[in-house]
Amino acid sequence: MILIYSKDVDDFVNNVIDCLDQDFVRIGESDKVVIESMNFSNEKSSYILKTPYLENIELEEVQSIWFNGGGINSGESDYENKCYEVFNDAFLLQKPVKKIGKRIADFETNRLDMMLEAKAQGLKIPHTLISGSKEKLKDFYAAFDTKNGIISKRILDILYYQDEEFLYNFNVTFQITAEILDKTPDEFTISFFQERIIADFEIRVIYIEGNFYSTAIYNFDHAIDIRTKFVEMDNIRMVPFKLPADIEEKLAKVFEKFNLNYGSADLMYGKDEYYFLEINPTGQISFINNACNYYLESKLADILKNEK
Repeated sequence: MILIYSKDVDDFVNNVIDCLDQDFVRIGESDKVVIESMNFSNEKSSYILKTPYLENIELEEVQSIWFNGGGINSGESDYENKCYEVFNDAFLLQKPVKKIGKRIADFETNRLDMMLEAKAQGLKIPHTLISGSKEKLKDFYAAFDTKNGIISKRILDILYYQDEEFLYNFNVTFQITAEILDKTPDEFTISFFQERIIADFEIRVIYIEGNFYSTAIYNFDHAIDIRTKFVEMDNIRMVPFKLPADIEEKLAKVFEKFNLNYGSADLMYGKDEYYFLEINPTGQISFINNACNYYLESKLADILKNEK
């Protein structure tokens, strides 16, 4: 399948299409597109799209892409358009297929981008669903209901969003319960869901110029979002930790892919596996640095003073 991005009116695009003898999908700049679902696990990937002209378009099958203007448009709020742009760019720009033209992404890094690269490097990731469909969410919920359930995380690096009726708090990761699912409308703003992993411990990794400084965080209450424990620091324990060499090597390649020589990464260890969660280019470091006596302030100051 060939994917073509184009301006709404472009005779040359029409001429190229006339020469194609393969299946293609054309997305014009004004076309309203619906991301039906994006589904990522360690075994497979799927990205299903719907346009005004076609349904059940599986973009995992795309073999070449022509960027010739245009972009993806949800036809909804500015917030949802930004989410669509982030997800679509992360998937297509990371996909190792032939590309003609260049898509200039407004977001240099994002949660999905990092996760897909981590998967490509051989790191484990939690099973992930991105969708605005209650039907898709119900199927995902059912798949993990007898395990540890599913959670929802924010998409963009904004803490709040307000529409005409409500103020939404995106800051905290939360569990999707049967009650929440029951109250969810059939269609909702595209959202990010993952299987919940009950970890033996969580790992915060600080990365500076190719060096790793890691901390194991034992969350004895199994709080869904461990950040809620960092204020009172109750019932958690943080100790210095050394990641296995192969995990460090894979993680370093993810940082390098995005030209990052500084930042933090979050992982989990559970079910005898290390799971990649995310990378934050400006992650909080002080509480880890203080708990483990890493004295990273001196190391970073030396790098800045010596210009190396």
